[in-house]
Formats: sequence, structure tokens, C-alpha cells
Amino acid sequence: GAAYMRTRSVRLPIPTPQMLDKARRTGNTFEKQRIQDIFRIPFVFPAGQESEVDEASGRREPISDRRMPKWYDDEVEELRKGDGGPAPSPTSVPEHFELYRGLQQEWWCYDVYSRIGILFWFSHWLTSASLYSMCHCFTELRILWPAWTVTACFVTAHWGILRLDITSKPREGSLMCLPIEKIVPFVPVLAVFGMSIDYSVLDPTPFLQGLIYTVSWICYGIQLAWAIRLYDLAAPQRSSEESPEHAGDAWSPMEWPVPPAFSQAVYLVSAPKHLERGQTCLTQEMKAAKGQKGQNVPQRKANECSHSMLPWKLFRGAI
Repeated sequence: GAAYMRTRSVRLPIPTPQMLDKARRTGNTFEKQRIQDIFRIPFVFPAGQESEVDEASGRREPISDRRMPKWYDDEVEELRKGDGGPAPSPTSVPEHFELYRGLQQEWWCYDVYSRIGILFWFSHWLTSASLYSMCHCFTELRILWPAWTVTACFVTAHWGILRLDITSKPREGSLMCLPIEKIVPFVPVLAVFGMSIDYSVLDPTPFLQGLIYTVSWICYGIQLAWAIRLYDLAAPQRSSEESPEHAGDAWSPMEWPVPPAFSQAVYLVSAPKHLERGQTCLTQEMKAAKGQKGQNVPQRKANECSHSMLPWKLFRGAI
């Protein structure tokens, strides 16, 4: 797919020698004109209307009110005869759009779950780094307040990346509806609170010991809920309707089961299914067949193939 895109559709418009020979004009080109064009008196004998060969009758029929000489028709027939492709229309899709969408079906899933995996890795690393820092401060350095300040830095960074990447979008059949991602960054705060009591000069009364155990089990419960929430957020889901396209925003077709919580954060940009109003594809115009024949040629669509969900299966096992 990629080799075809690079060698067939993505190519610089460098003309061949044959194309240059057709476009070159010499001094004897005047002799190839028709007699009526040579002896035509301007404003007295106007040129004929712009015409086109009708596929059904085989005769030239006027297509506009513009006046064009015969040599213009000859150039149109020679240089813009087309390759028998479909004619451009407001609902047509450029061929290279469909080629790229068909090519993207092979790797979009790997791209999505690699980005989600980086987010999950940073989430666990920030939590573990804060726990390691407070353990170092309490057990080795025997200092209290630096443990709180270091924990505050990691908690702020953890809350920020989760806030940026995870969007609150409902998912059908959700296992965990609670927004645990808004709570889990503050688990190290509970941990440093419990360690501050444990390593303090206070007498280890049963109440304080029970408080420390309670805080510990609360942290365990939040982490367990976060693991279930991670599975729920990363689960793929096929959309029931096409999302609107906006210039500069991430977009993917409804056929791709992108996780709704990360639809705006994976930066997946697929080829649009239609052109913007007022735009046209020059390549499609060059390849389009002339007349009614171009209207009857079907538009080329991306090849339908099954999506490889192997990245999700590996990701699900890792969670």
C-alpha cells in the first residue's frame, strides 16, 4: 500500500519528453490551422461556441456561450482527453484520499494504542516516583516536609496529563462509570499522610494504627478501581454516527472503533470523505473522462478489510 502511494499517487508533476513535445509550439503551427480560422475577420465572423463531442450522437454540441477557435478544441481533445476516470462532483472523493484511508486501516490501531500506552506508562511512573521519593525522605533522610513538597510536584504533573488526554465521553456497556482519573493522582497524598503519622514522634496508639491501616486500604481500593477504569477507558467502541469534520482537528471514520475517551487525544487524522465546499481535485480533473461518460464512471473507494485488533488484545493482557 505505501509503495503504491509513493510511486503512483504521490509524485512530483515533472513532465515527460512526450508531454513537452505535445505542448511545444513551432513556427509552422500556423499552417496546421483550419482555413476558416486563418481568414476569419474579427468582430465580423465570430468564432464558434465552445463545444464538446456528444457520446451518443458523435457530433459536437455547444456546452457554453463562450466563443472559442477551433485550435482550442484540438488542444482540449489532445491534452485533456482524460484516462476514463470519474468526473469530479460536489460529492466525489479524490482517489488519493481513498488510497490513504485504505492504507491507514493497516496501522491505525497500532498508532492509537501506542499513544494510549505511553499515557498509562506515565501515569504509573508518576505514582511510583512519588512513592519512592517519600520513602527515601522518610526512611533514609528522616525529613518530613521535603516528602510533602516532592509529592505535590508529582501529583500536580499526574493530574495535568490525565486532565489533558482523557475526555469525559460516555461509553456503552461501561464497567466503571466513576471518574477515577480525577481521584487517582491524589493517592500519594494519602500515602504521605499515613507515613507522616507512622514516622512521627506520636505514641503508636490503637487509634493511630487503625487510621494508618484505613488510609492504606483506601489507597489499595483506589488503585484497584483505577486498574478497572484503565481497561474501560481503553476498550474500543464503534461509533453509531459519523463525527463532524473540522479543519485542524483529529478525525476518524465511524468504521474505526477508536476509544471514545481518547478520540481527541490520539491525534488520529484520517482522509476526509468529502471535499470542502469550493475545492476540487486537480488530479481527478485530469483523469476524468469527458462528457456523459465521466458521469457514469463509479467513484473509487477504499478497499474494505477487517481491522487488526491485535494491539488491543496485547494491551488488554498488559492491563
